[in-house]
Amino acid sequence: MTNLYSGKMAAIFDAMYQTFIDYDEEYRFYNNLIQDNNCKTILEIGSGTGNLAKRFQENQQEYIGLDYSESMIAIAKERNENCNFIYGDMRDFQLKNPVDSILITGRSTSYMITNEDVNTTFGSINENLTSNGIVVFDFIDANRYIPYAKENPIIIHEAKYEGVNYYRNSNWKTTSAENFILEWAAQYYTIKEGQKEIIADDFSTVRVFTLNEIQLFLYLNGFEIIKTIDRKTYAYDTYVIVARKKQLQTI
Repeated sequence: MTNLYSGKMAAIFDAMYQTFIDYDEEYRFYNNLIQDNNCKTILEIGSGTGNLAKRFQENQQEYIGLDYSESMIAIAKERNENCNFIYGDMRDFQLKNPVDSILITGRSTSYMITNEDVNTTFGSINENLTSNGIVVFDFIDANRYIPYAKENPIIIHEAKYEGVNYYRNSNWKTTSAENFILEWAAQYYTIKEGQKEIIADDFSTVRVFTLNEIQLFLYLNGFEIIKTIDRKTYAYDTYVIVARKKQLQTI
C-alpha cells in the first residue's frame, strides 16, 4: 500500500478537498446510515485531515479516526484537539474495544490492490465490530470508471481555498485487466495572475471494483449486504455499501 499524502501533500489534499466535498452533507449522509442501524460507536478508516471527525465530535458522538498517513493525522489533530486518532493500516488493526460501525471513506478502498488486501481488510473489520455491527464504504465502479478513464486520458480539477487557486492535472493508465489496476499520476499547481506554478507531483497504484466482486468479498468474510446506494461524487461514479456482520450460527 502506498504511503499516501505525506509531507506537504497532506496540506494540498486538505485545501483542495474543502472545495470538492461538502463535508456537512457528507456527514449527514454517513450519520443517517449509522443512526438507521442504531450504532453508537464509530471508527472511520481513511479519516484523513479530520473533516468528518469534526462533525462527529461537534455532535458528541463516540468516534475514532484511523489513517495510514501520519501527516494527515497531524492536521486532523490540530483541527480536532479532543478527538481520538490512531495511525494504522486497514488490513491489520486492533481496537481496544469493538465498535458498532466502521466507515471506509474517501474511496480508500481503491488502495486495496490485491485480493489478499481486500480479504485481510474485511477480516480485520469483522474482528473489530460488535456482534451486530455494520461496515459502510464506497468504491469506484469499474464498469463505469474504466470506460470514462479511457475516453478522458487527462482529467482536470480546479479548487479555490483561502484565496489560493489550485489546479490538478491527472492521468490514468490501466495496468491490469485482471484486477482492474490503474496507475494514477497527477501534477498539482497553484495559479497566480494566470500563470501555473507546479507545487507537487503525486503517483499511486489504485484498484477499482465491480459490484459483483465486492459482494463476493463481503460474503467470504462474514458479511451480508443490507443496502447498496448508487452515488455520484465530484469526480467518479461510486457505490456505497452497507453490510452487517453475520451472526454466528449455534447448534
